[in-house]
Amino acid sequence: MIAKRLALRPSGPATIGSAYYGFFWPMVAMYAPYFNVYLLELGFSGTQIGVLAAVFPLFALVVAPSLSALADRRGWRLRLLQISLVGWAAVLLLYPLMTGFTAFLLLVIVESAMRSPSLPIADGIIARMAARHRLNFGDMRLWGSFGFAAVSILSGMVWQQVGYRTMFLAAAIAMLPALFISRKLEEGEMAVTNGRRSILFLAQDKGLVILYVSAFLLGMAMFSTFIFGGVFINQLGGSETHIGLLFGLSALTEVPVMRRSGAIIQRLQGPKTLLLAMFILVIALLGFALAWSPIVLIIAGAIKGAGYGLVIVVMVQLLNERAPEGWNSTAQSVFQAAFLGLAPLLTSALSGYIYDVWGADLLFGLMTAVIGLSIILLLLAMRQNWFAPHSWEIN
Repeated sequence: MIAKRLALRPSGPATIGSAYYGFFWPMVAMYAPYFNVYLLELGFSGTQIGVLAAVFPLFALVVAPSLSALADRRGWRLRLLQISLVGWAAVLLLYPLMTGFTAFLLLVIVESAMRSPSLPIADGIIARMAARHRLNFGDMRLWGSFGFAAVSILSGMVWQQVGYRTMFLAAAIAMLPALFISRKLEEGEMAVTNGRRSILFLAQDKGLVILYVSAFLLGMAMFSTFIFGGVFINQLGGSETHIGLLFGLSALTEVPVMRRSGAIIQRLQGPKTLLLAMFILVIALLGFALAWSPIVLIIAGAIKGAGYGLVIVVMVQLLNERAPEGWNSTAQSVFQAAFLGLAPLLTSALSGYIYDVWGADLLFGLMTAVIGLSIILLLLAMRQNWFAPHSWEIN
């Protein structure tokens, strides 16, 4: 049905949203999974790589919400998204020219400043388009997961042959289709506000607050699997091929779940769908904790991909539904700040310490308990009826 609709409306909103994700996430996959490996080849220490890795979460926490709120208030979403993509591509072109830690730190800071608002602004725009045209957001977002999975696996084979410096030029060029398609996205409404409200305005809705707390807890667990999953596979005797399969198959299993997400959400409603996704992640993280071989860990990673795919879709849709008119990008940016910013910043060092001292089984066992805590909070919020429609007080 979706395919028929896309064929009949080649430039419709479903095609535009799908195409944006289908070009954006493969661009990220060309270099992001291999960036730290490139730094290791340059001779950077683990501490230096850790410092560089902390820059983007910091900007996702501090900068992205402010810029997204500005975009909502002024109706500058498309303008800021395009500036973000252009600046990001320019930084990528500079990476092969740099060698020292200070130069890389400055570039990573600029890249993070450009990159951080692009994720919430685009998600807010496309989620609002989906709601406006009665489309399933998951049908569009799945193209990003599929593209990321395929390109990340293929890129690893290519960069092994030609070297990592080429990946930055390839990613910068791959930014161009996403930039072109972004011009066709719908700006949407300006935020209904007197122009002086901060993002704390969103705290009026207890349901939103619970979603943001859940995002922080889920971010802790997901970040631990991203950072230490490959390391753990190596510890279990796995190879680079096993590492590629861990991340590639995890992304691939997001696709069918995102494809069916509309029907799942329609049947269960948003909060219960989020609860289902969390239960899937509990099973996956328990598999990480109990894994005794690379194959078991890869299977657990595939299960994690199904839960993660459902979490992303239902979170974006719930935030879009609950946010006041015109505040969609701001609501998404706070989610990204909690999920990709605050969680990694506060827990990455602790997770590394736990892994070094007590091992992966305890780390992933604790992360299983963290998701369990998120399930308890969600159940309490549902019992208190905090996900009922909220009436916003806008003066």
